[in-house]
Order: sequence, then structure tokens, then C-alpha cells
Amino acid sequence: MTTLQDVLDAAEALWPTRLAEDWDNPGLAVGDPAWPVSRVRLALDVTSETLDEAVADGAQVLFTHHPALFHPLRSLDARSASARVPLRAARAGVALLSAHTNADAAPGGVNAVLADLIGLADQRPLVPIPGEPDAGIGRLGTLPAGATLGGLAARIARVLPSTASQVRVSGDPALPVRTVAVCSGAGDSLLTLPQVLAADVYVTADLRHHVSLDARAAGLGGLINVSHWASEWLWLPVAARQLAARLEADGHPVAVSVSDTRTDPWDFAIAQ
Repeated sequence: MTTLQDVLDAAEALWPTRLAEDWDNPGLAVGDPAWPVSRVRLALDVTSETLDEAVADGAQVLFTHHPALFHPLRSLDARSASARVPLRAARAGVALLSAHTNADAAPGGVNAVLADLIGLADQRPLVPIPGEPDAGIGRLGTLPAGATLGGLAARIARVLPSTASQVRVSGDPALPVRTVAVCSGAGDSLLTLPQVLAADVYVTADLRHHVSLDARAAGLGGLINVSHWASEWLWLPVAARQLAARLEADGHPVAVSVSDTRTDPWDFAIAQ
């Protein structure tokens, strides 16, 4: 029988929690390691909708990228928005498990998947973790000669699931692009790094006005701003295959499925 502990062990082997940022809270948020598990459902976020899907799928684990509990709870009052879904999960016998910045930083993790899909070669971590080969936040890589900012943006738009957030670009569409820095999810905190400013273009999500202006003024040729949800959802099908394969190799096979529910907060856009 496969247990939740077996799933925890497989996740730890793939996305070690030691790679997580100090402020993060990955791992098990709800559940008993002794619970039996036959099905795992992957989603980007823990929401009422993704929990309903997990229950309907017969899953005993909802495994997400974003943790169910970012901050310590002061109570488990069901009237609290932060406690409501974890309480529902516990009542339904669905464990809540996450791999967040540890999955961002892991070799073959969230950032590597995005970099692979947009065609980057010669990849390496943008912010390496000392003593952890090929691990770190973000990726740096190169595109073939002749690539342009407009061409890269068009490729990214084809690769990402569509959202109202769309793909927004700062820079000359004809700008030659060779070196690309990538950070899935919210990455504008890295905009002042020398290795980001030295790249031809930086691809990330949730870029703010002033930091973007400052980066362009500092010499960064191009910025590509994508949906936070879309840039990270791409990892889920890869993670599902990795998790299923690891559990199978460990002698603990389970069925693993992926939610395609868009938890991007924006529903529509109006062109001006």
C-alpha cells in the first residue's frame, strides 16, 4: 500500500526542501503521513475549485506549487478565508502538499521547464545555490543567432497557456537577442542583479512599473512580462510525470493527474 509518507519521500527526492527560500513554507500543510494514497492531483494553487476537482477525481493528495499556508494561522475558524479550504481538505481526507521555491530551484524544476520550452541552450541557474549542482532560482541561457525580441515574445505566447494577462513586451521588436534570463513567477526582485542586467532580455511575471523603468534605464534591452500562473503551470505536467515515475521506481505506484483550471486572477482584458 502506498501512503502519504511515500509521496512525501518522493517529493523530497525530486524537489528537496533544503532548496527552498527561508521565507517559504513548502511541504505538508494538511494530512497524516499514514494515510493511504492511490491518486494524486496536481494544481498550481489550493482553491475551492482545485480542491473540488481533487475530491471528484478521488485523489487523496492535492499537490500544488503554491503552499496552502504561506503564513502562520492564528485560528482554524472556518469563517476565515485562509482556514476554510484547509479545513475542508482535512474533512475530505485530502492531504495538501506543496513544492514551491524548492521546485523553482531544483534541477529540472519550474524554471528549467520554462527555459526548455522557450528554447534556451547552455542553461545554468540565474542565482546558483552554493554546493548544489545546477540548482538555483531562475535560469540563464542562449538563443540561436538571428533571434529577436519580437520572435522570442511570439514563441513564448505560443508556448504559454492563454490568459487575460497576455504577453507584454518592453523593447524594440527587432532587438537581436542572444542571452536570456528567465524567472518563472514573480521575478522583479531580481531586476537589479548584474547577470540580469547583462542579459539581452529578461522573462518573468508580475513586473512593476518603476523597477521595470529602472532596469531599462540601466541598459537592459528587453523585458517580457507574462502571467504568473501561466509561467508556472507549464511545470505541472512535467512534475506529474516525474512524481509518478519516482513513486513507481520506489515500488509505490499511484495515479497522477493535472488540473488545467486557470487560477490566474484576471478574467478578461479590453484592448485600447
